[in-house]
Amino acid sequence: MILSFSCRLGLAQLEESEGNIQAARAVYKEALQRYESKRGLSNSSPKAVFPKRPKLGDKWRQVYSSWARMEEEHDDSNLTNSIYSRGAQAFPKDWQILLNWARFQRRHGEIDRARTLFELACDVSGSNEAKPYVSYADFEISLGCFKRAQSILFLGAQSLAESSSGSLQNEELAKLYHSWAICEWHLGDLDRTEILFDHALRVTDAGPKGTPLRSLIMYSLARFLHHARKEYSLAQHCVCLSLSENSAPGGNAGIWLLWSSIAKSMGNKDLQNQCLVQADRLDKDAHDGLPRLSGDMLRRAPWQYKMLRPKNDLESWYMEITFPQ
Repeated sequence: MILSFSCRLGLAQLEESEGNIQAARAVYKEALQRYESKRGLSNSSPKAVFPKRPKLGDKWRQVYSSWARMEEEHDDSNLTNSIYSRGAQAFPKDWQILLNWARFQRRHGEIDRARTLFELACDVSGSNEAKPYVSYADFEISLGCFKRAQSILFLGAQSLAESSSGSLQNEELAKLYHSWAICEWHLGDLDRTEILFDHALRVTDAGPKGTPLRSLIMYSLARFLHHARKEYSLAQHCVCLSLSENSAPGGNAGIWLLWSSIAKSMGNKDLQNQCLVQADRLDKDAHDGLPRLSGDMLRRAPWQYKMLRPKNDLESWYMEITFPQ
């Protein structure tokens, strides 16, 4: 019996969720061997010299990504690299596979390889997506290569501005301006930092959809005004605006801690202590409470919550940002 794409992926993930890694690996291996043979990607296939292009809407890239994630979690670096390599060959125009591969290399300390893959992801995405540029720049910022990051972000902003498909409100573009602001802060250009934070807010969705990102940008701006500008009243105002969104990914405990620090700088000990109490309470609630299931999680297959441990993409992105000390 020939199983469909969704059945094969579902079966492999079900086996993984039950701890049957060898069985899951066998499902992934057999499924991709069949797929690659059909596409002419296998060395044993007579079509290997002239492989077929992936069809529009081809979802088999998810199988490569899922298998690579599983092997990475089980510390099989060689096999993970091989899977990413096969995925990149099967989908040469897919920048997300290259981005995931670059992040894998980064986690294993392969800086030069990661940099090459980040560059390839940016080249493939061209003027269509901001995410590869943001990820690449954040990687360089984490290494202290601020000038390199600045060039990447400038190129990304320029490419997207020239794209006719770019929209005025775009979450990834807002992240790009935010990362650029952090980069300029590291470089000491405080005026440009403030301008770029403003750009990030301008391209963030003005409705409910944009509230989590707005909260994070206002939080970053408050940190900047507090630590770099020493403008404590303005920093406190931005903290209040961030809290008013009431949807910061990961919770509001960190925002209350920042407000406590600002209150201390202002000499307001009572407010400082009140903010600390609120931060402690929220932190305790976060550790004691059960995870809240979003609509996206509820739409997943039953085994996926256990296996994939869903994370908030916005929170994951923000946690990787390297702020100036």
